[in-house]
Amino acid sequence: MELLRLHKLLSMHGVKISTLNTAKLRDGCKSAQVYALNPAGNGGGDGDKLFHHLQNHLRVNSIRSKLGRNYRVPNLTSSVAPEILLPYGLPVTDLLEPKIEPCLKSVDFVETLADVCRRLEDCRQFEKSGVYLEQCGIFRRLSEPKLFRRVLRSARERAVDVHSKVVPASWLRFERRDDELIGTSSMDCCGRNIECPKATLASRYDPESTYDPCMCSRTQRGELDDDVLMGKEECSTSLGDGDTSFCFGDKEVRCIRSKIALLSRPFSAMLYGGFRESKREKINFAQNGIPAEGMGAVEIFSRTRKIASFDPQIVLEVLSFANKFCCEELKFACDIHLASLVNDMEDAMLLIDYGLVETAYLLVAACLQMFLRKLPSLMHNPSVMKYFCSSDARQRLALVGHASLLLYYFLSQIAMDEDMKSNTTVMLLERLTECASESWQKQLACHQLGVVMLERKE
Repeated sequence: MELLRLHKLLSMHGVKISTLNTAKLRDGCKSAQVYALNPAGNGGGDGDKLFHHLQNHLRVNSIRSKLGRNYRVPNLTSSVAPEILLPYGLPVTDLLEPKIEPCLKSVDFVETLADVCRRLEDCRQFEKSGVYLEQCGIFRRLSEPKLFRRVLRSARERAVDVHSKVVPASWLRFERRDDELIGTSSMDCCGRNIECPKATLASRYDPESTYDPCMCSRTQRGELDDDVLMGKEECSTSLGDGDTSFCFGDKEVRCIRSKIALLSRPFSAMLYGGFRESKREKINFAQNGIPAEGMGAVEIFSRTRKIASFDPQIVLEVLSFANKFCCEELKFACDIHLASLVNDMEDAMLLIDYGLVETAYLLVAACLQMFLRKLPSLMHNPSVMKYFCSSDARQRLALVGHASLLLYYFLSQIAMDEDMKSNTTVMLLERLTECASESWQKQLACHQLGVVMLERKE
């Protein structure tokens, strides 16, 4: 058929058959090689174009006929390995799915940020710390560490209580990754009040002094010695001045009735009200849970308003006594002294249970600060995380005033960075949702909890 078509084409253009090698043309149509057609002589014009057209036409048709007769689809699965065709392997489902952002991002970032800035200008001074926390969440979603740290410092600067100082100060230390530095301690001071572990335990509101040099270098040894001497002197002179005795078996603690009555209303009612003790000089006090040494410390405090010269165990007994008899000033003094004794993890682990039971705000804050400044290494310590993870633990912290969205936001961020699928992460995020009250807080907490559940395929 190809030969007949070729004859017709040549006849139409007036080309002689003798100028072609018909034998080679026939063989070229049958064999695997297609021979080129060359005209006789070096003529140009229409003859050259025709020969080129015939050459291309025969090559295409020859290849098509061969493919139709001999081509078979190779079995790639059996003869060729997928690694040869795809050097990086077949696509995985996890790589094809869109990445889930762990931080909730607002649809209109500019409007959200503008709204927060307007509320910062309009709110009262004592409310600015909470608004700065919301701004922290916005910049956290943008992965802007510098802006995040700047706003976190502003939240620390405007903190109104000890808890609002301890958590941002510890968070700032974590953001700098100070825990990775060799030769540093978790309680090292940076030299400024903003992150000083002692300055954060001061309950005053003073944003102007946040960046002032702290007083860590001042030693209180001389003041402590003065307290000891004063305590001994007061104790020795008080024996002749007392008008009432509290009896503990064979021991008696001589006190000034009016001074003890000033400690609390219950004492005032007992010593000057309609009770029998108001008419007695000696009062049996053996069944009230405090030893004679502890009552001696109470008697000295009633005259000197100082408690720092006594052994920590006695101070703990006085703290329990102050809670029982509603001696707020005495309790506050014990709380401050015990908080100053938390210098390492051993002290924190020993004293935090006492603080939780006796609702000692500053003591729990000092122990909490010790835990937070040692993160993330303590994130895998069950002895420490038991104070945060369960719902009962959060309620115990709430009774002391230390369960907040700020705390659990900080803890959950570290937990998600360490191990997003761990049970600790889930429990901390559940506590975060329990602490959320405002709309943006609930959105943030529920989104992060949902991300973790999705990672765990739950």
